[in-house]
Amino acid sequence: MRILRTDIQVLRAVAVLSVLVFHFDLPGLHKGFLGVDIFFVISGYLMSKVIVEEMDAGRFSAAAFYLRRARRLLPAALAMFGVVTLLAPFALTAHALQDYAWQLLGALGFSANLVLWSQSGYFDAQASLKPLLHTWSLAVEEQYYFVLPVLLRWLGARWRLIGLLILLAASWLAGRWWLGHDPSAAFYLLPSRAWELLIGSLCALPQVQARAARMPSWNGLCLFTMAWCLTKGVAPIHPGWDALLICLSTAGLLLQPSSWLHANRAWIRPLHWIGDISYSLYLIHWPLIALAKNIWLEQVPISVSIGLMLLSVVLADASYRFIEQRHRHAASFRALGRGLITLCVPLLACTVWLGVQLNAGGQRNWAQSRQPVYGMAAICDMEADFAPLPACATTASPHTLVWGDSYAMHIVPALLASPPPGGLRQATRSACGPLLRMARQAPADPPGRGQQCLAFNRSVLRHLAQHPEITHVIIASRWQYYFDDPVVDAKGHPSHPDVQAIADAFGDVVDQLRALHKKVVLISPPALLGPDTDLGHCGQRAAQGLITVAASLHEDCSFDRSRFEARQAVVRDLLGRIQSNADIDVIWLDEFNCNALRCETLINHTPIYRDFGHFSMEGSHLLGTRMQLGPRAMQGAR
Repeated sequence: MRILRTDIQVLRAVAVLSVLVFHFDLPGLHKGFLGVDIFFVISGYLMSKVIVEEMDAGRFSAAAFYLRRARRLLPAALAMFGVVTLLAPFALTAHALQDYAWQLLGALGFSANLVLWSQSGYFDAQASLKPLLHTWSLAVEEQYYFVLPVLLRWLGARWRLIGLLILLAASWLAGRWWLGHDPSAAFYLLPSRAWELLIGSLCALPQVQARAARMPSWNGLCLFTMAWCLTKGVAPIHPGWDALLICLSTAGLLLQPSSWLHANRAWIRPLHWIGDISYSLYLIHWPLIALAKNIWLEQVPISVSIGLMLLSVVLADASYRFIEQRHRHAASFRALGRGLITLCVPLLACTVWLGVQLNAGGQRNWAQSRQPVYGMAAICDMEADFAPLPACATTASPHTLVWGDSYAMHIVPALLASPPPGGLRQATRSACGPLLRMARQAPADPPGRGQQCLAFNRSVLRHLAQHPEITHVIIASRWQYYFDDPVVDAKGHPSHPDVQAIADAFGDVVDQLRALHKKVVLISPPALLGPDTDLGHCGQRAAQGLITVAASLHEDCSFDRSRFEARQAVVRDLLGRIQSNADIDVIWLDEFNCNALRCETLINHTPIYRDFGHFSMEGSHLLGTRMQLGPRAMQGAR
């Protein structure tokens, strides 16, 4: 049975256009990514309605159901995979190409969400460069539909409502828990996203539809809530309360179809058309964005974004007409298979081409240059209070301790390349600067993260008090986030401190360390331009001869020293005040790769950055040997 409601086509159009506006960085829809949540509810409703009606009529066939899913999804997806695989080696670095190969396998096996979860978070900088990032949602849907028919059969007509409600509540609570412990898992995994599809499934139950039909119309409220969520939103992390609101609004519109959305008005017809091509449009738009973002290192120009958006609409219409429609009415898996051969053969050829390119790029371990640098071991990025782990020390009783955030982690290989005498211990936690009065609490951080950071720093200080053999403390941090994000004190009270307040807070740390008879030295962040300019990405692209466009960088990915000093003026001012007020030596890392005019991102054809501001492992080793960082830190400590 084919369910065709023109109001649903309009909702699909709203969903996909919201996603496009957000992904193409166009103004207007701050929370346009919620369009995917609209899709989840619509999908859950339509598929569940088919299953429930056929089960109640005694004619449900799992084979027929999955044949319909295959006819709907596979042809356009396989065509997109083939084209992107052909283009990827011209736009992606060797490391990104390796990641892409795994993403492709995940997409073909309906497990792209698991692959992407293992690779990165959806909203981080590297995630936006992945051409198949958007296939996570298709994987979540298919995993749901592998389970749903069995679940509905097992529950039976009598227990469907209560069973789905219990699962919905459990999924929502699992998502809330994961948001506080692993936001990426909350985003990507089916257990924390199933509640959205379950809302749609509940709307398909006859008893829910009968009750909704007797209730007053809520279309106006639903439309207002949907518009408000897409433009404003209420939750700093996703999926949050705004996802719940927009899913409930979508459910309301599905349960009480709006007459004006059904109308055959001139302004509605284009939305019907966008709804028709919405699947192909969703498939095609993101690879265009991701490939462009790989080439344009900074913000993609709005003219390019608009052009790519229009191109995605044209290609989606062609995909709908000549691929989707051609294969949608295959009568059997055998007939569908014959049709898909025409798509699989080119895809196989493109995959072989990808393998050749991966082998060509495998002469060097490019992946290492983009991997996080944790210092001595990944476990040294501590989540709880500080603990003197054996893996995070070079000797049982080291004389020097490195304290700070990821900007302390990435200098540990440099210190090991030119080690200070007496051994080294690492006390580090991501996004946790070494202050005792204030800590970062970014809007996207789980609640209480800032207070946990302060507790970690107090535990480091206690360890130093208990170990007099530690005579030197090397401190490093990013510092910029104290100005960019809200900070909290030990009681969780937020504030926005100025330069002097942060300098005074660090001076308090130095005073307490000196009271424990420790000598202190501060190491600055590297020369950088900010999160919008990924120096590591540019360096790797330059080393591999790939085309890169970046207004802030030269052709060889170097950048003007004056630009770096201007963008990091507030941090340099802070470190200058700390240097004079606390009588502490600051080791300026821009000495490593900057002269009076320029700063380099490659040394001897080696990318020294892994992202916008952290050194790569190779870069950190070069830093240590060139600057003799360990001995220099010991000499400057006081």
